[in-house]
Amino acid sequence: MRTNVYLLSYAPLISILLFSTSLAIATTELALHWLDQVGVYDELLQLLTARDTKLVVWLGFLIVYFMIFSSLKLLSDTINQLGFAFFIKEQEGRTLSLLRPGSILLLVGGCVSFAFMTSFLHVGLVLVVSFLIYFIFYTVQISKMTSAAGAIGLIIFSFLAWGVLLAGLSWVGLTLFNSFGEAILFPS
Repeated sequence: MRTNVYLLSYAPLISILLFSTSLAIATTELALHWLDQVGVYDELLQLLTARDTKLVVWLGFLIVYFMIFSSLKLLSDTINQLGFAFFIKEQEGRTLSLLRPGSILLLVGGCVSFAFMTSFLHVGLVLVVSFLIYFIFYTVQISKMTSAAGAIGLIIFSFLAWGVLLAGLSWVGLTLFNSFGEAILFPS
């Protein structure tokens, strides 16, 4: 019996929703605890109920995490397909279909993250382990489709692309941090 080839097409979206939700819940607990320590939480309770405050903070973090994971998924697909154009010589696009079942690994990781949704550290650890397992799956599948040199080239290309992207984001973040620090410490 053959199954529909598009059966797994919603797995990345569901994985993103699961990880975003569990990270948002864990972050909400940390943020509310911090707001309580700073003394802002009592002021918020004058505007909203405790349940509404928790819901608003959770929804804000959910939107932020969803946008981050969605943009990372888009960048990942772009980097993968650009690497395939450089290092994999094929006409039918079988490589993408071989990688599609890997989304189940991230879906399982998203489900497991719900078991640890009250701990930011544990959810982050589940996320990292899920990505490592997917990377192993990715490497095995790529090595089936190309020569050893092509697989190594594709993996190095992916690492370089992500490294440049993360270095650029880090530089922008540090520049913004410096600007805010100067503005606060040395106002003109």
